Amino acid sequence: LKPSWPKPLQPKPSLPRGHRPTRAPARIAAMANCDIGLITSALCFIASLCTLALGIVYLFVKLEHITLYFDWCNTIEADCNVEWRTAVFSFQPEVFFNVWTPLALGILGTSVHLSSLRFNTALTWLLPTNYVQYGLFMLVTALFGNFGYCGKLGVVFGGLSVGASAVCFIVKLMGEGGSIKMVQAKF
Repeated sequence: LKPSWPKPLQPKPSLPRGHRPTRAPARIAAMANCDIGLITSALCFIASLCTLALGIVYLFVKLEHITLYFDWCNTIEADCNVEWRTAVFSFQPEVFFNVWTPLALGILGTSVHLSSLRFNTALTWLLPTNYVQYGLFMLVTALFGNFGYCGKLGVVFGGLSVGASAVCFIVKLMGEGGSIKMVQAKF
């Protein structure tokens, strides 16, 4: 019987001078295939989805404090439901833009990647076509459609939009030219 002692560790064979293991270049090549333009587009798409959700939440919060009266109103009464039209559903510019901006910017931002949200082909001229325009669009979204709405949630989503804007400018500086890389999303 031979004793079953553990075998001593064998040293790894050394490679000839100037040769490197083959696994490292494969990992480096995989990392190099990472498409920064597509990652940037996905980040902007997520920020726009957050803005869209923020706009919907803001409308619900705004409507939560408004009551639509029926029993207390006469058959014909001029200002029975004045809150309804002066707080949410008004074409007065100071009301309209204040209430509907996050929702509109969220729809525009997501429609860059979701063609089903492009309600009218005439609105496509509002959509960004390169990363500089996309960065500016995301900055406008943060400043005018996120920060002033829904408290801390708006600040967090605004920070996400500002970050996406900065990444757009960085991608452009890295040499990503041409048009925006589209996220493959279908709804």
